[in-house]
Amino acid sequence: MSHAERIESHLIQAGLRHEPVGEDTWLVYPETAVETPIAVKLEEPIVLLSVPVFDLSAGTKDREGLFRRLLELNAALLHASYGLEGDRVVLSAAHPVDTLDAPELQVILDDMSMALDEHVPTLVAFAGSSAAADTNA
Repeated sequence: MSHAERIESHLIQAGLRHEPVGEDTWLVYPETAVETPIAVKLEEPIVLLSVPVFDLSAGTKDREGLFRRLLELNAALLHASYGLEGDRVVLSAAHPVDTLDAPELQVILDDMSMALDEHVPTLVAFAGSSAAADTNA
């Protein structure tokens, strides 16, 4: 069984609503308040999981405070972390594909789902009014 087939099997086994969106890439739809899909991409030798939180803009208030808060929240996460991709705040995780099993994938997705539910409302306050729409994109 290929790594991609194993990941697909893990998603099915976990009962997670998901869809393939490209070669070795899936969108997973966890049950979260913000209803944002998490991208899962196989990039051998790792599996990458990522979800955009919001885009930074000229209206982003207190960037230093935001970045400090992101670092504080990273300490509360077990498998994922906040970071920047250009001007976008993202929540991401990575795991070696060779040792990834269904329970481990579920734990990573749960960690990210918890962060989306518990952290995003606080973080959006830094971003200004346009960020609320970004979390539902």
